[in-house]
Amino acid sequence: MEDKSLKLIKELEKQIEYLTKQQYIHNEMLNKLEDGIYITDNAGKTLFVNDAFLALSGLSRDKIIGKTVYELRRLDVLPNSCCSKVIETKSTVFTINNYTEGQKCLVSGSPIFDDEGNLIRTIAVIRDVSELDKMMKNVSIREDLTIKRPSYIEEAPSIDADNQFISNNEVLKDIYEKADKIAFFDSTILILGETGVGKDFLASYIYNKSNKNKKGKFVKINCGAVPENLLESEFFGYEEGAFSGAQRGGKKGLFEEANNGVLFLDEIGDMPYALQVKLLNVINDKFFYRIGGVKPVEFNARVIAATNAELKQLVEEKKFRSDLYYRLNVVNFVIPPLRYRREDIMPLSQEFIEYFNNKYSKNTFFSADCTEKFIAYDWPGNIREMKNIIERLVLITDTPCISKNLFQDQLIIGDKEMTYKYELHYSDSSRSLKDRMEKFEKDEILKTLNSSQTLKSAADILGIDISTLVRKKQKYKI
Repeated sequence: MEDKSLKLIKELEKQIEYLTKQQYIHNEMLNKLEDGIYITDNAGKTLFVNDAFLALSGLSRDKIIGKTVYELRRLDVLPNSCCSKVIETKSTVFTINNYTEGQKCLVSGSPIFDDEGNLIRTIAVIRDVSELDKMMKNVSIREDLTIKRPSYIEEAPSIDADNQFISNNEVLKDIYEKADKIAFFDSTILILGETGVGKDFLASYIYNKSNKNKKGKFVKINCGAVPENLLESEFFGYEEGAFSGAQRGGKKGLFEEANNGVLFLDEIGDMPYALQVKLLNVINDKFFYRIGGVKPVEFNARVIAATNAELKQLVEEKKFRSDLYYRLNVVNFVIPPLRYRREDIMPLSQEFIEYFNNKYSKNTFFSADCTEKFIAYDWPGNIREMKNIIERLVLITDTPCISKNLFQDQLIIGDKEMTYKYELHYSDSSRSLKDRMEKFEKDEILKTLNSSQTLKSAADILGIDISTLVRKKQKYKI
C-alpha cells in the first residue's frame, strides 16, 4: 500500500515538474514577443503579463499580478481595462490606453472559452502607438500651416511612399507593386475607381516614389471644378495684355507650374470637350502657348489622370475624345471599392480614429459591436466616407467608447433615410393599413437585429425562420 502511495506521489511530482517546465517555456515564449500580453481569469484576476507589457506600461509585476483589473482600475494603476470589457461582453474589444508611466497603446482583448462554452480566460494584446501619434500630429501641423489655394489645385503631401500604404488586400497590393515598377518612367497613367477609393493617394504615391519630387511639383487639378471662363487661362497661363484685366507681367499656367513634376488631372471625365483636344496636343507635342503668346512653352510633366466615370461609355456617347482616352490609357489602374476588400476596413478605421484623436485631443475607441458593423457596412463612399464618418463620431461621442447605435445614427443622417424617417413620423395618418403594418414590421426587425448577436438569435426572438428573416431584410433594405 505504501509502495503504491509512493509511486503515485512520484508520478504526481513528475507531472508537476513537467507542467512547471511547460509553463516556464510558454512564459518565455510570450516574453519574446514585442507586443505586450495581459492574461486574466474569468473574474478579472491578473494571471500573467509579459516583459513587453511592463516596458510599455511602466508597471511592475508585483503591482498587478494576483489583483483583479477592477481593483487596479479603482486604484488608478490601470488607466482603462480592456479585459473587464471582454468579461462583460464575452467578445473581442478594442481600447486605447494611456499608461501614466508608459506609452499610449492600442489594446485588443479577446475571450477564451472552454469546450463547453464557458469563459475561462481573457487575453489582451498591447501595441505601442506613440510613434503613430507623433506622425499624425506632424501631419496635422502641416495641414494647419498649408496656404489655401483654389479648390481645384492641390500639391501632393510630402509622404514616405514606403510606409504610408496600408492594405491587406491582394488586389490592392498588386496595384501598388505595379505602381512601384512604373514610378520611375514617364508614361501617362489612367486611374479608375469609384469616388473615395484613393485615386489621388495612388497618384501621390507614384509621385513620391519616383525621382520627380526631387525636381518638380505635384500639381492636382480637379477638371470638373475649374470655372469654364477660367479654363484656358488657368491651364496655359497668359501673357501681359492678352485680355482686359490680365495682370502685369502675365501669369504662369498650371501646366507650366507642373513642369519637371507631375500633372494630376482628377475627374478627367468632366473636362469640357473643347479643352480635351488642347490637352491631347500638349501631351503629344510636349509644348503649348500661353494665351496671347507666340513663344512655345516646353511641357515635360508626367500626366496622371483619374476618374470615377465610365470613360469608354463617354467615348461612345461622344462626350470624351477617343484619341485622348487611348493617349491617357498607356498604364491603367482599377482600384477596387472598399466593400470588395473588407480586410482593409479595420486597419484604415484605426488609422483614422488615431489621427482624429490626436487632432482633437480625444481618447475614443470603437466598441466590439461597432467594429462588427464597420466591417459589415458596404461604404458606398469608400475611404472618404469612412474618414468623414469617423471624424464626426470622434467629435460627437459623449463617451470614449463609440457605440454601434451612434454609428448607425450617423449613417441614417447621411442618407436619404432621414427623409424616409421624417415622412414616416409625420405622415402616418395618411398611410394605408398595409404601409403602417410594413413600417411596424421593419421597425421590429431592425430593433431585434440591433440587440441580437446573430441572425439566428434574432430569428428565434421574432419567431420566424432565418430564411424568412433574410428575405425581409432584403425587402426592407436593412
